[in-house]
Amino acid sequence: MGMIDLGRISLNKMNINQLGHLIKEARKAQNLTQLDLRDLSGVSASVLYKLENGRTDVSLNSLLAVAEALGIQFTAKSPLGREVTLHE
Repeated sequence: MGMIDLGRISLNKMNINQLGHLIKEARKAQNLTQLDLRDLSGVSASVLYKLENGRTDVSLNSLLAVAEALGIQFTAKSPLGREVTLHE
């Protein structure tokens, strides 16, 4: 699976739709259905739907499981400039 660079997307209400679009794009680029991704990530189809449609009531654990299944890597940056790669 290819790596998808998220760049510097900061998660807030304004761009949660961007994140959902990115997840959906990555899934489709790998020719996966939501049911395929459910099986790979262990996240329910209803949560995948919420995530892909920009809903904010998705847990970080679910987001990270989906990202890992798709080969997406998230990096968080602290106010002090320290970067940490997030994974499940």
